[in-house]
Amino acid sequence: MGSELLGRDLSELNLSVRSFNCLKRAGCSTVGDIVMLCSEDDGNGLMRVRNLGARSGEEILDRISALQEEMLKSGSIGGSRGEGRKNALVKPALKNMDRKIESFNISVPCRERLSSCGIRTVRDLYRKDFNEDPGWYAVRELFDRISEGSGR
Repeated sequence: MGSELLGRDLSELNLSVRSFNCLKRAGCSTVGDIVMLCSEDDGNGLMRVRNLGARSGEEILDRISALQEEMLKSGSIGGSRGEGRKNALVKPALKNMDRKIESFNISVPCRERLSSCGIRTVRDLYRKDFNEDPGWYAVRELFDRISEGSGR
């Protein structure tokens, strides 16, 4: 994830008042703070924020995803590594293609998001007929775990 996105101010997400205030009270002021919060406590950090329910959590993650999409389209993120490349997934080694996503020890919110989109194995990420967009954060976490070699 680019530092351009992580450094963005919380107000740029255009969140509901409840979500914004809950995140502020939890000490978040940037997208990076939210990402760090999401990764705490086995991926349940965001759900531990006082008065922040599942719908608000989904709103926050959807808004971060939308901001990233907007930044990718405008070319404001990508840097030297991403310049000239399309926004596409890199295929992992064939040995990982049929592994279940649970075997990579991803956080519960990411696992639930991928599962709700019908993604059960790594190979499923390459289908074009998702129920809904799986979200960059869930896919990114999965690919980070694959590249770390976690699981089994």
